Amino acid sequence: MNQRALLSLACFGAAGLWPSLMAVLERALMSPLQRATRDAFCGLPDHAGLELLGHCAACWAGSAIFVAAGLFVLLARDSAPVRAR
Repeated sequence: MNQRALLSLACFGAAGLWPSLMAVLERALMSPLQRATRDAFCGLPDHAGLELLGHCAACWAGSAIFVAAGLFVLLARDSAPVRAR
C-alpha cells in the first residue's frame, strides 16, 4: 500500500468511528446538570434534533466529511511535490 491509500483508509476508519467519538465528546463536554437530567428516568432526550438510525445530524455530517476526504485523497492524481523557489 502506498501512502495515499493508507491515508484514505485512515479517513474511512475515522468515518466509521466518528459517531462513537461524537457521543464521547458530547458526554465529556456536558455540565453535571446536563448529565444528571440526561441520565434521569424522565430526563431530556439524547438530542434535541432529528435523528436518523440512532445518530444526530452532526454524526452523519462528520462521517460524510471523512468519507469525502478519503475519496478525495484516494482519487487524487499523482503530482510532483511542491517545492519552494
